[in-house]
Amino acid sequence: MASGSRARAIARLFVFAVGSWLVVARAISAVLSGFPQRWPRTAPHNSRWARLGQRCLGIRVRRVGELPPPGSLVVSNHFGYADVVTIGGLFPCVFAARHDMRRWPLFGALAASGATIFINRQLKRAGARGVAQVAAALAVGATVLGFPEGTSTDGADLLPFRSGIFQAAVDARAPVVPAAVRYVELDGKPITAEDLDVVAWFRGESFLGHVLQLASHRLVLAEVRFGEPLRPPHANRRALAAAAEARVRELRGMPPRREGTERGATA
Repeated sequence: MASGSRARAIARLFVFAVGSWLVVARAISAVLSGFPQRWPRTAPHNSRWARLGQRCLGIRVRRVGELPPPGSLVVSNHFGYADVVTIGGLFPCVFAARHDMRRWPLFGALAASGATIFINRQLKRAGARGVAQVAAALAVGATVLGFPEGTSTDGADLLPFRSGIFQAAVDARAPVVPAAVRYVELDGKPITAEDLDVVAWFRGESFLGHVLQLASHRLVLAEVRFGEPLRPPHANRRALAAAAEARVRELRGMPPRREGTERGATA
């Protein structure tokens, strides 16, 4: 990073850190409330925090399609942590995240304070507990945002959706809204495969190093497309995961998945 860019990044992340805890302070009554009502009560504050993140990371979002109805499970493709603020700033929501996000600098503590539902895909019982929490959040009207690919990618293809989180929508009889995110421009120029990793976090770099690099750029233009909700009743989690994945592929302009490709079976 050039010195000016580094200064921009440091200033932005300082503002983000301070502003994030001010959002938490403003939301203290929601943060201290009990479950399950804590989920819908913290959702508007989570969205406010995500919009702060958009501004501090230089992300401008172009929305296509109708926003999800309250109490929906929203599922999207996943480039990395930037997706959380890019999509999460568009509507009040609760985040469903990998359990190891708890250890991320700044994001981990903030996620916990925002009633994020952590899903441990490595332990069956812990994963089931996380899915049950998603169902409980949906049942009381919170909109939950999840990324069922299970990891971030370069977006060249869509990984098979893991079906575990869809059990929550089946149990809560909640609509599932497919969403597709893509990053269009970086500092006014079209994003290519060569510079996508400025925004997408999939190469295993340190989190802090990557977020400093992203924040050093002036502007990122993102586009989020929402599809029509998949409404209950749902047959089962695997059929629902397959239908949601097909919709996200369509929103991203990808061909249908070939028959026989293995699908995710867990959370």
